Formats: sequence, structure tokens, C-alpha cells
Amino acid sequence: MPITWWSQLIWLLAIALGSFLVTWIFTDLLRFTRTVYIGVLAVVTGVFLYGYLSWSNADWGAFISYQWVWGLIGAAVSGALLIVLLALGARRSKAQVLAFTPRPEGLRLVGALLWEGVVYGAAEGLLLSVLPVLTTWQALSALGWTHSWIGVVCSGLVALVASLFVIVVHHLGYREFRGPQIAGTAMIGILSLAYLLTVNPLAAMGGHIIMHTGALLHGTELPPHQEKRVHAVEHMVPAQP
Repeated sequence: MPITWWSQLIWLLAIALGSFLVTWIFTDLLRFTRTVYIGVLAVVTGVFLYGYLSWSNADWGAFISYQWVWGLIGAAVSGALLIVLLALGARRSKAQVLAFTPRPEGLRLVGALLWEGVVYGAAEGLLLSVLPVLTTWQALSALGWTHSWIGVVCSGLVALVASLFVIVVHHLGYREFRGPQIAGTAMIGILSLAYLLTVNPLAAMGGHIIMHTGALLHGTELPPHQEKRVHAVEHMVPAQP
């Protein structure tokens, strides 16, 4: 497939579809546990990342290392901001999307921080923020939009909208996000903005890792919510006579 604006658009649509299917199939239909689901999500994200970068002949080293210091700064700022926003949202809302759960201790906490914090956070950061922004920017660049400062600003806004679209579509795959609470997922767009400004994936990956780590240390359950999934199954089972 030639590298054109419409081929970039096909990649964006494929990423959006894949981001929805991975949540809908594995958490809603098959009802995988969160531990297993994270592994599936990491594989799906890795396939999309490897496929896109290989197809576009990107330099893997430059992809990670370009302005890496700014990427780390962006991760710290965006991650801290998201933790503050989540805390404020939890105080204002009685019906919280992120349910509270007992925090693991000892080695279980270390394992949770590595798996649910680092692996889960990095996978979502790449799938929801980095890849949508990158493919959209490359599509608009192929159209010549990025040749002026006005075009750069407009391209950035369009890339953010594309990332927000993928974020919302991804979370609609979770049963617990199909309602007014889906609007709260838009705050993850902060990570997309961090990547857009720093041009380094560590900004989105690191920010997402910080957000997940903060949630785990606070005792906040990350999706898919185990308790809500159990209740959903119980409601589907006919009552015994």
C-alpha cells in the first residue's frame, strides 16, 4: 500500500476499530479477567505499532529517542494533571466510574504496579494517543497542511480530535462506560496533547503509566471492573425456582 493521505486514514480507522474490538470482545463478550485482558491489549497494541512503523519505514530509534527529555517532562506533567483531575472528579461525583477496591500489598502490589501500571498504561498510551495522533498528522502532512503555522495548528487540532475519537470508541467497548460517564474519558486527551507537543511517545506512555500507578496506589480499580462484570453475569442467569 503506498504511503498516501488515504492510506494513513485507513490505518487510523483500523486502529479505531481495533481499539473497540479489543475491549468489546475480550471484556464484554468473553469476559476475560483484567490480568488476561491486559496481555491481549499489549499484544494488539504491539501489532499495530510494529505494523504501522514498519509499513511507514519509520526509524525506530528516532521514534523513541527524539526529544526524549521533553517526552519525560510531558509524561510527568500530564500524568500529574490527570491524577489531580481524577481526584477532583471523584469528589464531585457520587457515581464513580472507577470503583474503589482494596489495594494489594507486598509482592502483589509490585506485580500490579508492573502489569496494571506499566504494561497496561504503556499499551493504552500508544494505542489511544500516539498512534491516532501520528497517523492523522502524517495524513495531513501528505496533504500539505503542515507547511505553514496555521496549517500546523489546524493539523494539531484535527489530530487531537482523531485521538479523542479513538479514546471514546475504545472505552465504549467496556460495559461500564456506556452512558454519561463516557464523557469523562475525554480527559485522556491530555496525553495526546502531551505527545503532540513533545513529539515523543514517552509523554503519552509515561503519563498513562503515572495515571494508572496513582489509581492503584489510591485503591481505585481500573477497567474492566470485576465487580460490575460479576453483577452483570448474575443478572443474566435465571433465578432458581
